[in-house]
Amino acid sequence: MLTGLLCLAVFFVMALAMYGRRISALLALPLMAIAIALIGGVEGKVIVKDVLSGGAVKLHNAYTATMFGAMLAELVNKHGMARSLVRFVAEFAGDNPYLLGVFLTLVTALLFSTLGGLGAVIMVGTIILPVMLSLGIPALCAAGLFLFGISLGGMFNLTNWQLYTDVLKIDQPTIISFVVPFSLILGLVILLFLLIELKKKGNLLYFLGGLLCLSALYVPLSGYNPVSPQSSSAGSGATATAGASASANASAAGADIYTYALYFVLALIAYAFYRAFSKKESMPAISLLTPVIPLVFVLFLHWDIIPAFMMGITYGVLTTWKKDSVNILTRAIIDGTANVIPAVLLMMGIGMLITAVMDKGVSEAIAPLIKAVVPSTPLMYILGFTMLAPFALYRGPLSLWGMGSGLVTLVVNLTTLSAQSVMSMLMSVGQVQGVCDPTNTQNIWIATYLGVDTQVILKKTLPYAMLAASLGLSLAVLKGFVH
Repeated sequence: MLTGLLCLAVFFVMALAMYGRRISALLALPLMAIAIALIGGVEGKVIVKDVLSGGAVKLHNAYTATMFGAMLAELVNKHGMARSLVRFVAEFAGDNPYLLGVFLTLVTALLFSTLGGLGAVIMVGTIILPVMLSLGIPALCAAGLFLFGISLGGMFNLTNWQLYTDVLKIDQPTIISFVVPFSLILGLVILLFLLIELKKKGNLLYFLGGLLCLSALYVPLSGYNPVSPQSSSAGSGATATAGASASANASAAGADIYTYALYFVLALIAYAFYRAFSKKESMPAISLLTPVIPLVFVLFLHWDIIPAFMMGITYGVLTTWKKDSVNILTRAIIDGTANVIPAVLLMMGIGMLITAVMDKGVSEAIAPLIKAVVPSTPLMYILGFTMLAPFALYRGPLSLWGMGSGLVTLVVNLTTLSAQSVMSMLMSVGQVQGVCDPTNTQNIWIATYLGVDTQVILKKTLPYAMLAASLGLSLAVLKGFVH
């Protein structure tokens, strides 16, 4: 018991240090890993070989996907696609603050399904925030909408999915089956936030219209449970012949998908030749679809994340082809990778912490404390984690990008909660961290840009983020993730 308490003490000391900005998460996570391993009695040789060396590459799939996503994001940035998309939507929405706020939040979500990092926040924020302010949306409301848009887009950011896959061993169809309906719930919270903060009764009609649209989408999308061609043959058949037939059909379907993808690329190459011979320099409207191409290939064609990003990059390059496209692509690869080095280092630290906590001596010491604290029944799952949601702030124990990275695997192994329920919990309470956390770099920049305080943004957005967390936890129970 003493060992477990000491390990938790290390967690909370580091949390306070991060809260006081005395140490960054980049340093705190590896130091936590070493300290916890030493407290748990892990041998020095094991710490060096397994915790440090093995832990640093434990999440290699996640940070490789992050690099490819950053390359695509930088390509979108360098071609000015985000700026063009925002301007188009602003003209389409007209001068109604409510409609403009909704549409610009959706554009933000679309962009941040691919984009990431402070550079992208600054790039998009300097376009979107002035447009919101110019039509009378208050600064705090604009800040909240922008943050909710970033968070909504982050739910569909494939690099984040890879982290859940690596840490919790959850497949993409399971992630999608929760993310899609939860995104509609978060959309409802955004509509409510805008209705209340604009304080105009006339917007009630727009809110009800949005609510009707979300309700119409919820029923079909809540049951959406994609199955890849490879896994569709995994179900048990009545006979071996039926199973073989299903496998053959799945293989044929998979082959068709890749054949069509080849035709798609050939069509893009032909279009690039057309642009080259016509000496076109302008950006065509079809290039604005670049951020959603990876999502299409993952959601509907069931590709893995890295090749889906590569297809997005291919689409972005070929649809905007001009004489210096090769140089732009090269710079996007270099600059994009450089932009996510902090995230890559953070994931290395997460891998070290997970490895340290999963050591037999450490896990056995912490097990009684986790079993005593973690709620497991459906009702307590909703109520308990709703009340605990603020612990996702400041890289706390419910943040997958902080202290929680070392605890989530233990929660799955030592409690009755399934990996799906833990994933749902992290995504739900993650709205509190992603939208409200004053230590987020995007919150700091937005507050500075708008001339407000990060703590004020926290107070303004926390009730809505808590509502989103509670509804997300309820969704997990309704889907049968918690028994």
